Amino acid sequence: MLFFLIARLFYLQVISFDRFSGMAFEQHNRVLKIEPRRGGIFDSCGEPLAINLDVPSIYCDPGSVQDKEAASRILSERLRLDRRGLLEKLNSGRAFAWVKRKADVEKAREIKNLALPGIHFVDESKRKYPNDDMAAHVIGFAGIDNEGLEGLERLFDEKLRGKHGWRHLVRDARRRTVLFNDRKSIPPQNGHNLVLTLDSVIQCVVEEELEKMARKFNASAASAVVMDPSSGKVLALANYPDYDLNSFSRAPGDLIKNAAVSSIFEPGSVFKIVTAAAALNEGAAGLDDRYYCENGEYRAGGRLLHDYHRYGELSFREIIVKSSNIGTVKVAQKLGKETLYDYIRRFGFGEKTGVDLLGEVRGICRPPGAWSASDITTIPIGQGIAVTPIQLACAVSVIANGGYLMKPYVVDRITTWEGGTYKKFKPVVKRRVLSDQTCEKMKGVLHEAVTGGTGRRAASGIYEVCGKTGTAQMVDPEGGYYPDKYNATFIGFAPMERPAISIVVTARDPHPVHFGGSVAAPAFKNIAERVLEYLESNEARVNADGRRSNAD
Repeated sequence: MLFFLIARLFYLQVISFDRFSGMAFEQHNRVLKIEPRRGGIFDSCGEPLAINLDVPSIYCDPGSVQDKEAASRILSERLRLDRRGLLEKLNSGRAFAWVKRKADVEKAREIKNLALPGIHFVDESKRKYPNDDMAAHVIGFAGIDNEGLEGLERLFDEKLRGKHGWRHLVRDARRRTVLFNDRKSIPPQNGHNLVLTLDSVIQCVVEEELEKMARKFNASAASAVVMDPSSGKVLALANYPDYDLNSFSRAPGDLIKNAAVSSIFEPGSVFKIVTAAAALNEGAAGLDDRYYCENGEYRAGGRLLHDYHRYGELSFREIIVKSSNIGTVKVAQKLGKETLYDYIRRFGFGEKTGVDLLGEVRGICRPPGAWSASDITTIPIGQGIAVTPIQLACAVSVIANGGYLMKPYVVDRITTWEGGTYKKFKPVVKRRVLSDQTCEKMKGVLHEAVTGGTGRRAASGIYEVCGKTGTAQMVDPEGGYYPDKYNATFIGFAPMERPAISIVVTARDPHPVHFGGSVAAPAFKNIAERVLEYLESNEARVNADGRRSNAD
């Protein structure tokens, strides 16, 4: 018997030492992953757009749950969970299983008061969007594991997420936690913050006016971009309809798509600013040169081109102001398709702008070798080419800022959790497109287009506005164009001298009115006036604060 006991002890203590010591370690020690705090997202004034809230998560130690049937029934009723699935977790034999992550606070409190054996609670961080649907297509959202799934939340997920930590727990024989071993624990590293170029006030103005326009004219969708033309900072970007970021799982996929950077359309007459600027910059036409507009009908390139009104002889200035298709095509024919295409690419069409938003597309811009005989009569007036609203915003900003194509951006800087600057983004000039003289001429023409041309409804009694209307038939995916569906667009900037903002407003399938000058122009005017008044009041307040500071 003594020999047997010695042999048994030798087997347990020596031969099986590693196995049993490992079992003991697992029973008495547990390492919990500690979730870091996800970095916040703030507008240019420091207003929070995405924050974190501490909410209770419920987990269980299945081996410690005494009455599994009763526990599964109570938990399923209180938390509205599948009872069969809960019972499987409780019978799994594992040491840990989630019951409900990021549960309702009141429900979690009710369950905690029941003191169910083996049911435990831990606080986790849940993403909260204070403004619900504001800037939804820019911010995006994070999932239950605080992983970015859309928008800036996804694009900058690595910086926002931070790094997990680990906490070492020591437990007794019944697997009850008796102490935390902080010497073996690794604290988490919280994520970085994003500070955007967006201004919440401007964003709110744009979203209000965009929705008002879309509802008034029954548009199926609409987009708007407001940009600082001199720097490329995006002050606001909105799409209609939008969705609630706090309930993103209920939103259909097509609603989550950021149409301002990922949906293309034929721009129509707003594209004439490219043709006009190219002709002026190359000296192919002067503002006072006169062209015969064929009384509204002109056959060229194998197709019959029409003007909405029957014009006779018009100066080049009047061609743009009155938006004559025939006059614009005649100027384009004089310019030549190779030169026109070169300027189209210089303005940034056919390439991504590089904006720091997910899903951007290049649009459609075919090289001259792929043009048909009739393309010289369609592309100069914005047909046979497809663009995005963000591309149009960059293009009109070229004229506003004196001839430079700027790279648009929405993230101004990345800061540490403590508030220090980790990375600062600066304006980027992509290339020079036009001369100063050409830009000044174009400003005068676009101002006249608002005061006495097709863009009269964009005219402001407060500011001098420059802009251009556009109305284009929508492309039918099955071929050709819809006979009764249009895109209505207005692009421009204000004020005329030292422009502070460039704006693009576009509506998809407005009806029964569908003209850009009737649908998009009034929305442009309202946005321009409200935003400029806000910027002026901000500047006055800053100047007043500076004077008071100097006096002190």
